[in-house]
Amino acid sequence: FKFDAVLPPSATQADVYNVSAQAVIQDVLDGYNGTIMAYGQTGAGKTYTLSDMVFDDVGSFHSTGIIPRSAADIYIRAERDKDHEYRISMSYIQIYMEMIQDLLRPENSNLSIRETEAGGIFVAGIEEVQVKSIEDVMKLLMIGDRNRRFAFTRLNAHSSRSHTIAMLTVEKKAPGISEKVLVGKLFLVDLAGSERLKKSGSEGLRASEAMSVNMSLTALGKCISARADPSVLHVPFRDSKLTRLLQESLGGNAKTSLIVNIAPCSEYLQETLSSLQFGARVSVAMLKTIAIYKAFCFVRR
Repeated sequence: FKFDAVLPPSATQADVYNVSAQAVIQDVLDGYNGTIMAYGQTGAGKTYTLSDMVFDDVGSFHSTGIIPRSAADIYIRAERDKDHEYRISMSYIQIYMEMIQDLLRPENSNLSIRETEAGGIFVAGIEEVQVKSIEDVMKLLMIGDRNRRFAFTRLNAHSSRSHTIAMLTVEKKAPGISEKVLVGKLFLVDLAGSERLKKSGSEGLRASEAMSVNMSLTALGKCISARADPSVLHVPFRDSKLTRLLQESLGGNAKTSLIVNIAPCSEYLQETLSSLQFGARVSVAMLKTIAIYKAFCFVRR
C-alpha cells in the first residue's frame, strides 16, 4: 500500500498534526473548505487522534489532538495577520442511527440536510456559536462530547456509536468599507469504528447501532470507489446521511485529508487489511479527480 505518510507507534500527536492537518488549515484561511477525517476499526484510536485534550495542575487546557490543535493554529495565524479581521464560529453534530443531532443543543435532533441554490450542503437548524479563543472551542468540545453516544463492547470500553463532525467556520475580511468576505469551513470528522458483531459481542440496541454504522461506512466506501472510477457517472451520495453531508468534501470545493487508524495486532489482521484497502481507494480517487485527497496511516498501540 502507498500512502503520503506512514506514522509508527512512536509518532507524537504533533507529528500526526503536522503531516495530516497543518496544510489544510492554511487552505481554510485562504477560503477553501477543508476536511480532516479519521477512519478505522473501533478501538484503533480515532477519537484519541482527533479530540484528545490534556489539563494541567491548575485546570488549563493543552491542545493535543487534531481538533484543538487546528483551532489553536487558526487563532495563531489570525492574530499574526494584521491586514484582516476574523470571525470564527463552531458547530458540533453527530449522526446516530441515520439521525442528525446537534451536540451543542441536544434537543435539536433529527435535523435535515439542505442544499443551497448554489449547490452547497448544510444542516438546517444547527447551533452555530461564535468562538473568540481556543478556550471557547475546548469548552464547546467538552459540552458536545458529554452528549455523544458511547457504549461498552468487547472491543472498546468507550466505543463511539455515532459519527461526529465538528465544524469551524472562518470569515476573513479586510477592515474598512469593503464588504468582501472570504469564508472557509473546516470539517473535522470522527467516524464511528466498523466492527464485527461476533468480535464485539454486541446485541440488541448495540447490534443495531453497529449495523447502522457499518452501512454508512459501506456507503462512504461506495462513494470513494465511484470517484476513483472514471467510467462511473453516478456517485451515490444520497445513500446515507454521512455521505450526503460530506458530498462536497468527497468531490467538491474541499481539501481533504484521511487518517487511517489501524491496530498492530494479529487478532485484527482482517480489519487492518480492510482499513488499508479503503485508504488505498482514496489514494486512487485522489489521482483520478483533482488531487485533493491525502491518505495517512496512523498506527498506535
